[in-house]
Amino acid sequence: MLVKVITPEKELCKEKAKSVSVPTLAGRITVLPNHTELLSVIDKGEIKIDFEESGVKKFKSEGGVIEVYRNEVSVLLKKGD
Repeated sequence: MLVKVITPEKELCKEKAKSVSVPTLAGRITVLPNHTELLSVIDKGEIKIDFEESGVKKFKSEGGVIEVYRNEVSVLLKKGD
């Protein structure tokens, strides 16, 4: 699945990934390939993405939104790390 991590300043990454784990207001969720469509608020905490090529990367979240649509994940963050 294609994952994009975007802040108001810039796009931090755009790569294919195996999984995305984010803190939400209802608890931590993990998105895997072919996940059902989803729109959720991201809470403060750590986002962990396991990319196919570059391995695991972690991002600090001060809040934002995650959207999963047609095997594409957009992580929109308030601020970049």
